[in-house]
Amino acid sequence: AVVSTQSTGKEAMVMEPWMEIEITAPDGSSGAVLQSMTKRRGIVKSLDIKEGICTVYARAPLQGMFGYTTELRSITQGTGLFTMEFSAYEAVEEDDQAQMIAQYRESKAYKNQGSSENV
Repeated sequence: AVVSTQSTGKEAMVMEPWMEIEITAPDGSSGAVLQSMTKRRGIVKSLDIKEGICTVYARAPLQGMFGYTTELRSITQGTGLFTMEFSAYEAVEEDDQAQMIAQYRESKAYKNQGSSENV
C-alpha cells in the first residue's frame, strides 16, 4: 500500500502489513525457529519453554512469512505449528522502498500510464 501525505507535505511512503506470530515447537528446535524468524525480518518478542515445548512470540512482515509452513515443518520434523494475525501497517525500509519504486518504474504498468503521474 502507498500512503499519500500531501496534506502534511511529507513524501509518500510504501507500507506493508506486519503480523503477530505465535510458533509452537519442540524445545530442541527453538534455536532453529528463532533463526528462521530472524531470516524473515521477524522480531522475536519472547520465548517460553514449558514441559518440552517452546512457544515463540514474534512480529514479522507478511511478505516474509510466505512459505513459512514448509520451513517450520522441515526444521521441526513436522511437529511445529504457527498462527499469525494482522497487527499493523508499517513503513517499508527506505532501501527497499527505493528498489520497489525503481522496479515499478521499469514495469509495463508504469510505462502504459504515461509520464504525467509522479511516483
